[in-house]
Amino acid sequence: MTEGTCIETVRRPVTTTQLASVILAGLLCLGLTACCTNPPASAQKRTFSSFDIPARGAGKEVTAAGTLDFRNADVEQVLAIYQELSGRSVIRGVLPHPTITVRNQTPLTRIQVLQLLDTVLAQNGIAMVLVGETAVKAVPQAMAITECPPNITLPVEQLPDSGSVMSRTVQLKNVRAVEVIPVLQPFVKMPNALLPIQPQNLLVIRDYSANVKCMLKLLRELDKDSKP
Repeated sequence: MTEGTCIETVRRPVTTTQLASVILAGLLCLGLTACCTNPPASAQKRTFSSFDIPARGAGKEVTAAGTLDFRNADVEQVLAIYQELSGRSVIRGVLPHPTITVRNQTPLTRIQVLQLLDTVLAQNGIAMVLVGETAVKAVPQAMAITECPPNITLPVEQLPDSGSVMSRTVQLKNVRAVEVIPVLQPFVKMPNALLPIQPQNLLVIRDYSANVKCMLKLLRELDKDSKP
């Protein structure tokens, strides 16, 4: 099967029940899962997340524009693709039942596809919360911060601009944690996202990566030493 055949197959009208297998076949053809041209599986990272930094080719495989093409798909179909791409077990509870429509207009790596799916699911009230190295929970957005999202310590500039759930603990030096909360509140997406801890003057932020990134940039300015 050629790459062109895969893309053409994905573009044909399909039923919801066929959608996951059709898209997955397209991704397989483009190298988003293991194939004979890749290095041995033992040399590759086995699970992936939206916060990964691609290394030694893992997660750098590129899918062509239009390969990911959901049209009013059931959320279960989207989660099935998410599970295949991440290599993680998707743990589901009681979820909203939106239909998902999204198409990648540009080439994306495996990690960028996961970031895109995180964002689309977040827009539809579903948060994907990493659980260790082997699983991810799909939960209603309102429950995300109670699921103990992972503390991501990537540099601010490397955080994805996506709806990927994370937490970050910030040690403030020149401003009080309780004083910055009103300033940060307009950037918050999730309820109860900001937790000040006194007297250590820590601020715990739990939200989507794109929102956390904005808040961290602002905190960097607010917490600057004002001395000349």
